[in-house]
Amino acid sequence: MDIVYQNRRERPDRLANRLAEEIAQRGELLSANERAVLENHLQAEIAAEIQRLLQAAERQVDVINSELHKRPTSTGVRYRLLWQPLSEGEGAPVGLDTARKRLLNTSADLWSADDRRVVGAMLPQRIAAERERADATGGKDSGGTLLDQLARALDYRHWHRFRVERWQDGHWRKLSGPASSGERALGLTVPLFAAVASFYSQSSYALSPRLMLLDEAFAGIDDTARAHCMGLIREFDLDFVITSEREWACYAELPGVAICQLQRREGIDAVFVSRWTWDGREKKPETDPDRRFAPA
Repeated sequence: MDIVYQNRRERPDRLANRLAEEIAQRGELLSANERAVLENHLQAEIAAEIQRLLQAAERQVDVINSELHKRPTSTGVRYRLLWQPLSEGEGAPVGLDTARKRLLNTSADLWSADDRRVVGAMLPQRIAAERERADATGGKDSGGTLLDQLARALDYRHWHRFRVERWQDGHWRKLSGPASSGERALGLTVPLFAAVASFYSQSSYALSPRLMLLDEAFAGIDDTARAHCMGLIREFDLDFVITSEREWACYAELPGVAICQLQRREGIDAVFVSRWTWDGREKKPETDPDRRFAPA
C-alpha cells in the first residue's frame, strides 16, 4: 500500500522517515529563528528588565542588612540576610552563576558579544525547560498560554533562595547550627522586621504608618524570647496588629498597647469585647467607646 504525499506515492516506512527528517529540519529552523528573535529582543527588553529587577533585589537586601546591623538583639546577637542563586541541581538555569554576574555588574548597554552569548544561552534554555514542563503536565497547572510559560521561565525569583546567618564567635554561621529554640525563632523573626522597616524607609513610604499584621506570631517561643521580639518591634519603629490565642503583648519592652480580648460562650450568639491598655508597667481595663448604652 502506498500513500500519496505532495503528489508523490510513498511507501509508509519511507514516508515516516521523510516526515521525521522534515520535522527535525523545521525544528532546527524554528529554534534558530527563536534564538534570533530572542537575541534581538534580549538587548532592548528582556535582559534589561531582568537586570533591573536583580539589581533592585540586591539593593533591597543591602538595605535590610543595614537595618539588621544597626539593631542587634538585647543579647548582642546580629543577623544578616543572604540572597543566593540556586545550583543547577536545585533547579537553577544552566549557566545562571556566570550570567548573573553579567546581569548584576555590567550595564546592558556595555555588554560584549561574550556577555550577550552567556545571557542569551541561559534564557532560551529556561523557556525550553518550561515548555517541556507544560507539555508533560498537559497544561493542567500552567494556564497553557505562551505568556504564562514565558512569565514562569523568566521569573528570576525562582532561581534564588534566602538564608539567614548570625554573628557568633567572630564568624558568620548558619542559623541552622547549634542554638536554642529562642535564638532560632529570633533568627527567623528579626530579618522579617528588618524587611518591613526597610520597605517603610523608602522615600515614597516615609510618611506612611509603619504597620505590620501578625497572625499567631511567636508560636512556640518562650516568654523571654517573645519579650526580645517585642523590643525589636519598638527598635525598628514599627506598629503592629497581632491576633493570638494567648499573647497580650504586655511586656516592659513596649511603652503602650491597645488590647481587645474577644470572649464567647456556648449557646450565646454574641461575642463580648473586653478592652484593655498596657502602659509599659500595668494592664488596665478600659470602657468601650462605641457602647450604645451606658452601663447600669
